Amino acid sequence: MRLFFITILGAVLLSNTFSPQYLIWIAPFVAFLSTAEILMFVGASSLTWMYFRYWNDLVQLAPIATGLLIARNLLLLTLLIVSTAIVVKDLYRIVKTEA
Repeated sequence: MRLFFITILGAVLLSNTFSPQYLIWIAPFVAFLSTAEILMFVGASSLTWMYFRYWNDLVQLAPIATGLLIARNLLLLTLLIVSTAIVVKDLYRIVKTEA
């Protein structure tokens, strides 16, 4: 399940547009994540909700709206890196025990 989560999150982060509805695609997989990963996802979802309050400022590149957007993207990128590291660690452990 974590691999599906990583694949969808990676596709969302690498796309040209990031619609808040894309977080709904990821939400079902959050149940299979660790507590720290869940907190990162909730934080990114909260930042997504918050920056819509400043949508007009975002269009004008106001610092607070731009900061919220950058923080959200960095949080999701961190989530992707942490989730990928967990998968790699688990795969390494499996390969090591079989060898």
